[in-house]
Amino acid sequence: MTLLTDTKIRIMPASFGAAGGPRQAPDHADYRDGPIRFTRYIVRFLGRAEQLEPLLPSGLALRGEAMAQFHFFCLRDIPWLAGRGYNILSLMIPVTHAGQDDKVTDGVYCAVMWENLGDPIITGREQLGHPKLYAQLPDPRRWNGETSIRASWEGFTFAEMQLACDPDTDAAPDVVADFAASAGSGIIAHKYIPRSGDWAVADADYLTLSPMAGASSRRDPQPPPSVRAGTGSIRFNVPTWQDMPTQYHIVQALAGLEQVEALPALIMEGTAYLDFHDQKIIT
Repeated sequence: MTLLTDTKIRIMPASFGAAGGPRQAPDHADYRDGPIRFTRYIVRFLGRAEQLEPLLPSGLALRGEAMAQFHFFCLRDIPWLAGRGYNILSLMIPVTHAGQDDKVTDGVYCAVMWENLGDPIITGREQLGHPKLYAQLPDPRRWNGETSIRASWEGFTFAEMQLACDPDTDAAPDVVADFAASAGSGIIAHKYIPRSGDWAVADADYLTLSPMAGASSRRDPQPPPSVRAGTGSIRFNVPTWQDMPTQYHIVQALAGLEQVEALPALIMEGTAYLDFHDQKIIT
């Protein structure tokens, strides 16, 4: 992360001055910069293009076979949170963007992202345009070679992941290379914020790219993560409006995705910089 001294990132409540965050280190003597420790659980499958394409905003198209990737991240030792951490569940879809002057950008489109802490949700929505929502995301449970993950909202469990990856065997190089290639240039998101009082008009409506790896990672390269492969699955429990009043339509859509062919599941562990302060708008 870079301590921004010339340009201060303001965030509500703005009258209190600039606040520390993932893209702006706090002006405090105890702050220490450094990479984040992560464990990443990934379940992937080939799906139906006609089901995934409607989830894409204008300007994006599926890249290669129609693929859905569900990522569960456990982030720990986060400097801007004074060593705390949080968990993430997201849907990533490999896509391509054909922009101005025939510039092509490959990446993974983040269709939805749940986190279990308010601070990264607020900063990520306002600054990055990532589609972050709140959910209860307990740490994964590992037992007898299997990992169980669940996501819930106000007591309703809407997603359950299962992975079985050999802890003593590294993933085959071709599996790792295939997954790395699917990420492209990074995370593409659709930033949309309506104009107050004129609700049909957008204050912000554009695509953003969060580079992977970003400038911080290039400045302080981290060792390659350990990668283990195996089998995995994800199941969504269909909610009613009463179960998830503001999110039921999202989970219903995910529950309706046909899982045509399972791909190798992955568990990755390592360290990385994930501040995305060099994010940009793509046009």
